Amino acid sequence: MTFEVPLGGFGTHTLVEATVSVDGETLDVFPVMSGDPLLGDYLAFPDAYPTAGAVGGHWVQVTATFQVNAAIDITQRIVVRPAMGRPAQEDDTRWRIERTACCNVKYLSDSAAGRDLAELVAVIDASAERVEEHFGLELPRVRFVLIDTLWGNGGYAGGEVVVSYLDRDYSPGRRSTFQQTVLHELAHAVTDQLEFSTPWPLIEGVAVQFTQGHFKPEPLGARAKALSELGLLPSLEVLFDTFPDMQHETRYAAVGVFTEYLVQEYGFERLLDMFDSRLRVAGSEWLGAAAAEALDVDLEGLQTGFLEWVESHDAGSQAQDLELTIALQEARRAYQAAHAPYPNYFLYPSVTATGQDALAMRDARSPRLVAVEAFIGYAQDLIIAGDLNAAAAAVDELERIVTEGTVGSGLSEDFLGVAEAVAAAGYELIEYRPGEDRMIVLATDRAPALSLLSLTKQAGEWRVTSAAPAPESTTALGM
Repeated sequence: MTFEVPLGGFGTHTLVEATVSVDGETLDVFPVMSGDPLLGDYLAFPDAYPTAGAVGGHWVQVTATFQVNAAIDITQRIVVRPAMGRPAQEDDTRWRIERTACCNVKYLSDSAAGRDLAELVAVIDASAERVEEHFGLELPRVRFVLIDTLWGNGGYAGGEVVVSYLDRDYSPGRRSTFQQTVLHELAHAVTDQLEFSTPWPLIEGVAVQFTQGHFKPEPLGARAKALSELGLLPSLEVLFDTFPDMQHETRYAAVGVFTEYLVQEYGFERLLDMFDSRLRVAGSEWLGAAAAEALDVDLEGLQTGFLEWVESHDAGSQAQDLELTIALQEARRAYQAAHAPYPNYFLYPSVTATGQDALAMRDARSPRLVAVEAFIGYAQDLIIAGDLNAAAAAVDELERIVTEGTVGSGLSEDFLGVAEAVAAAGYELIEYRPGEDRMIVLATDRAPALSLLSLTKQAGEWRVTSAAPAPESTTALGM
């Protein structure tokens, strides 16, 4: 076992001391503080506590004190299950490496990425070429890691680029926009060479502007007007000074549309000149100084020009799209926090170096959680497809699910019925799209092997009528 405690906030805690005890015995584990852009500060104990011979229930207590006159004292009961219950996939997999034109791609052998490797490395190499052409810079050799579980929103870039690639994908990007996630993270890898003092908002803004959208392709001008109409467009001062504290989708949309304005008004080369500003200030003070130096405009002029540009656009359907995107991702993160928490500390120095490979591939197995994840993915696909009225109904239902903690009446009840029928047949649901009383769903009886199951609905209950291996062309990038 390892231990983590979310603290909320972002960068506000300074640890004095912390301990972990199991059944009253204090463990010899070392505490570290770690910050996550989505979840704020974490107190983590990455040293693994051995659980061999410890099958059964235990009481875990974590205590800590901080310089901000705060303390925590948390006690929680946990259950250690027998090793024989571990999925075979976890026992059999090993980290492997594929050296491509741009990257050293690490992946788990017995995973969706291992199964679809040829297709994935083709996307990664093509994306690297686009990044280099766009920025006019050569990427350094990239350490690229594909993990088999959903970490955060599905990717991050630091010392290495990590992207989630899983079959039951309930990330905001989804498999249909896998390349967009890759492009976003590789944009960070190439601009690392330029970021002398560039604030985080502009770094993210450049990545969103390059991919013309955050999780999916989006008309950035219309997105800017949507932010304004919804009252979500902050001033540049607020955007650059409070970026870490803002709602995630709002802040990424805001910096993306602002960067689009900079490119359209001043040109991409002058935007990159801002990155070369070696200023000893931060936030909006940096923005004003860098704009004066590279663009010959002060912060007030930049603000005025940006707002005029925003008002020149028509939001179209983007206001509803943005509202639904925010609501869906907040609900999805609430589900993750309660049922699929992802360990934050394994970012450093590498997800592949923790000695705990299951962290990079373990997912929910119970039909109830499987049904919710499939339902989240379905709602996300509706937004991507532009079916916003259907998406609104799905998001409303998902918000109720995460608030009440149960799958009740509604469309999600059908997802649960399908997931339970698939489980009764010895499989795990991967993907389901509501339809008639007869349908085919994607499932697995031993990940990452995929099967197509035929189901029929009789007297209100789903039953599996046949199963067959999925064709080799069936991948997580598309059924």
